[in-house]
Amino acid sequence: MSDIIIQDNFLEASYFKKLTDYVLDYDKEPIFNWFMSDVVRPQQNIGYTQWAHIVYGYGMVQSDFWNQIDGPGGLIEKLDPYTIIRIKLNLLTKHTEISESGMHIDVPYAPDVAVTSILYMNSNNGYTKFETGEKVESVANRLVTFPNNMMHTGTTCTDEQYRCVMNIDYIKNQRTA
Repeated sequence: MSDIIIQDNFLEASYFKKLTDYVLDYDKEPIFNWFMSDVVRPQQNIGYTQWAHIVYGYGMVQSDFWNQIDGPGGLIEKLDPYTIIRIKLNLLTKHTEISESGMHIDVPYAPDVAVTSILYMNSNNGYTKFETGEKVESVANRLVTFPNNMMHTGTTCTDEQYRCVMNIDYIKNQRTA
């Protein structure tokens, strides 16, 4: 796994809880909005819908969730990117069997130096699988980072109500790379 870096307990526990509460606690104000997405193999009618929320894309902030991840001690500060390309949250609900969504690259137009990090928002029996066959299990507050041009796939889960991840596509800052 030389190109795949796994960091457990990536964020400080109370800050991570603040993020997950903001995104996943439906009984609070403001309510976090999820949007139906057919990005997961729409041509194959695999029987489930992905829910998504774009935080940053198209060169600008797209969501108020940015205020939760930016600033002193926040996720953005910890990643210390040179530039952000996209930040997107994905949520798949529980299914009777684990299904892979299909190998892909998150941002095909990103430069070769770009990386993708996935922050797992909850623990479940889903995983991220890479073109090499390697798998990274979904463990809450785990960050996995890999070259943006590395093919990978996510999955559904069967043991929790949902599988939620935050995908962050960015160029590392050279002073911290």
